[in-house]
Amino acid sequence: MVMCSEFQVGPAVVISAGDELWVARFILERITELAGVVLSFDPKPIKVFERK
Repeated sequence: MVMCSEFQVGPAVVISAGDELWVARFILERITELAGVVLSFDPKPIKVFERK
């Protein structure tokens, strides 16, 4: 079963935003490791609209 989820970090000062993101990803990796879930940080695909 495929499931997508997202989370946000912030609002934060530019300098600390990177640190918060790094820590959030680290915690998320550990939680998914304990739960036996596969984690991917791939970006969401961009929707492309075709002209007819």
